[in-house]
Amino acid sequence: MRRPVLLPPLVACLAACLVLASCGGSGGSSSPTTPPSSPPTVERSFDFAQGNGGWLWGHADYSPQTAPPDVITEIRTLPAPSTGSGFFSSGTNRSDDLFIYIKTKISGLSAGTRYRVAAEIQFLTDAPSGCVGVGGAPGESVWIVAAVSTAEPVTVFNGSDYRVNLDRGNQSQSGRDGIVLGNIANGVTDCAARRWEPKTLATPSTSPLIVQADLRGEAWFLAGFDSGFEALSRIYYRQIAVRLVPLAQ
Repeated sequence: MRRPVLLPPLVACLAACLVLASCGGSGGSSSPTTPPSSPPTVERSFDFAQGNGGWLWGHADYSPQTAPPDVITEIRTLPAPSTGSGFFSSGTNRSDDLFIYIKTKISGLSAGTRYRVAAEIQFLTDAPSGCVGVGGAPGESVWIVAAVSTAEPVTVFNGSDYRVNLDRGNQSQSGRDGIVLGNIANGVTDCAARRWEPKTLATPSTSPLIVQADLRGEAWFLAGFDSGFEALSRIYYRQIAVRLVPLAQ
């Protein structure tokens, strides 16, 4: 009588695994692959009562002959009755067009991801409503703009004028990279009064602003006012909030 052949333990184990694999396993199902999670929404809030927070600034939309002589962008104490500090921005339009802007880099984004951008800007303005001015109204002819860009917004000379290197639009018209939020008219109808009033402007709920983060997960945000009023315009930025929602890939 022949004795049964006994397999070494390791060989027996491998043989059993092969049998289970050929039969579809032990009856259990394999673990499903976990889909990659989508990038999170990114929110940034800037309160200029704490200083300028690293924001930079510039101005554009003028020729060498019409360069504004008095552009100011700096942290100042807010005028009464407001308290605290704000980012003061002012300048005289000498050419029927002047754009004064502030900008900041937003980090912590997902590299290469496209985001829809919403923004809210709180500021003080002393420009009355419904008044007549040189070239345009002091309130309704000065527009607040928000823009986003992968490249840093800078002022460049195009051979005849100084312009910003992105399509943020111009005056009342939005562009591919920018949107007009509204104007700086403060609701005061006494055209002789220069009373500082708070105002808040924001992008619509379905903001058309889209930006793609660069390979470092960064993008630039810009806010500014574009003047068609040929005289002095000025505002105090108080707070700016930016929300970047990732788009489906």
